[in-house]
Amino acid sequence: MVVALRVAPGAAVRSHTSRCRATSRSGRGALSPAATASQPQRRIHLFDGGGGNLGRLVTQRLSSQQQSKKKRGALLSFSSSSSSPVAADEDGCSGTAKLAAADAAAAAAAAAPVSGAKKDPGAKSSLEQTYYQHGGTRGPDLRGDVNGIPWASARILALDAAQPGWFPPQPNSWASYSSGGAGGGGGGSNNMFAGTEWQRLLPPALVPGPSPPQLLSVAPMMEYTTAHFRYLCRLLSSRTWLYTEMEVDRTLVHTEHPRLDRFLDFPTQTHPSALQLGGSDPELLALATAIAAPYGYDEINLNCGCPSPKVAGKGAFGAALMLEPSLVAECVAAMAENSGGAPVTVKCRIGVDDVDSYSDLCRFVETVAAAMPPAGVWSGDCRPLFAIHARKALLKGLSPAENRTVPPLRYEWVYALARDFPELGFVLNGGVTTAEEAAAVVRGAGVPQGGGRLVGTMIGRAVHANPWGVLGNADVAVFGAESNPCKSRRELLEKYAVYCQATHGRYGVTKDGYTVPSVRHLMHPLQNLFQGQHNAKVWRREVDEVLKQDAKKPGASVADVLERTLGVLSDEVLDAPPGPDWPPAGGGAAPEPLKVLPAMPAAVVRGASRAAATAR
Repeated sequence: MVVALRVAPGAAVRSHTSRCRATSRSGRGALSPAATASQPQRRIHLFDGGGGNLGRLVTQRLSSQQQSKKKRGALLSFSSSSSSPVAADEDGCSGTAKLAAADAAAAAAAAAPVSGAKKDPGAKSSLEQTYYQHGGTRGPDLRGDVNGIPWASARILALDAAQPGWFPPQPNSWASYSSGGAGGGGGGSNNMFAGTEWQRLLPPALVPGPSPPQLLSVAPMMEYTTAHFRYLCRLLSSRTWLYTEMEVDRTLVHTEHPRLDRFLDFPTQTHPSALQLGGSDPELLALATAIAAPYGYDEINLNCGCPSPKVAGKGAFGAALMLEPSLVAECVAAMAENSGGAPVTVKCRIGVDDVDSYSDLCRFVETVAAAMPPAGVWSGDCRPLFAIHARKALLKGLSPAENRTVPPLRYEWVYALARDFPELGFVLNGGVTTAEEAAAVVRGAGVPQGGGRLVGTMIGRAVHANPWGVLGNADVAVFGAESNPCKSRRELLEKYAVYCQATHGRYGVTKDGYTVPSVRHLMHPLQNLFQGQHNAKVWRREVDEVLKQDAKKPGASVADVLERTLGVLSDEVLDAPPGPDWPPAGGGAAPEPLKVLPAMPAAVVRGASRAAATAR
């Protein structure tokens, strides 16, 4: 049901706008109380959900650690002195929060006594032990169809019905098929997810379909590319590829159903979706891939680009894997044998520390690609795919944030890879921040003479910083569609409110009375929706104030928060169409970073880079 809600301009503005009124600022957001009372009421259309009962669950309280992060302007706070969001790592590892959480949970599980059974040092506590043992209430285990929103866990339920006892899967081990090479199928007779045969157990409506070309994708970013943010991105663009946060292999291996849904479940409307895994043990990555395969991701990606000390240092994976191409080849081969038919791809840098020559990069690509089977029928382009962040990583001396900005971009190296490895596909990451720039790359603008064509581009932090500006026009600009899914931010909010109403409190209520997911978590993807617009900061502060006041208020919902705060924004902002007009004047020139590129490195003789590395 859609209801017309009457909100007077400025009615939602309390303490913050009162300060604005004291200034000489003019405009609709600076009305005096008398002027506000005399203004006609505006109509804001939002999803009601029936009878005005927009949800009776309440927001999840931040832990003390999160509260301290909030004071530093971290993830969940809407209030900020800057309009830019907290930086997230496009290699999917800015916070490594899940890795730390997995370690803490494993330690707690190891310390807990278990009668009659040998303790598993990596086992996690049950859902009841984690959330509900002290007065909380467990949710109804909503899976599959969650209040009208279809989720990928419907495939898990279908497998449970068709073949009871299939979980945990029995993956091929690296030792069982390494002698036969990637895709050799050695030891595959006991592996349910060695290919696409498992899909025969699914109803036809649940079988993953073919994927569009990867012309544009949203990079994996820890604590940003959540299922909620990806759903918002899908409402903005129906064809852009969406990558998950990085999931650590050990986290998945030591988790059981239905708790795995917290890490792997996603709305099926967000296809095409890619899962990024982190790890360096082929056996663990094989098992983690087999666990994730029945969710039906369109792609499984291995993180070889994260420079975080906890990942590339202590964790010995991420960007550190670029120093061991043979190990990466083993990992991707093990993953491909257990991916359920989904292609396995790699996201990496152009170099690490002193291993930063073009021949070193070619050696890595050549070695890893030899273990990567073709992408198969799930994608229009069957070539094995590498997403290349066109900067090197310095594992010592630079922070993850500095590793995103200090090392220079070398796009010419990525074009050289496309020239020297035409049988592979390459996606460019780093420095491209708009759909128009991505479209220029797809059209071949700025390709150096003799350079190869790229498959597409991957954009990370810019999407989170300005989702409407980057993705609002992506279907038309990049994919050549006749129209975009949402004609205005108002329409986008109406659709997103439907999702939030269905998803709010899906996993129940904690012992302290906060829902999982909470209203605050569901509102987080919207924090930069009005980036650059008049009163955008006022709206963010107002949302933060409402969330603080209504943390445990029965009936709190995303729709309620929007209804109470959107009055600070004008109709012109809410109803403005995505832009700019396409194609741009002049036919669309190359994006600024690609207009003038240094000369590409000389071609490396295939196999020579491996021989040189062996001789060292």
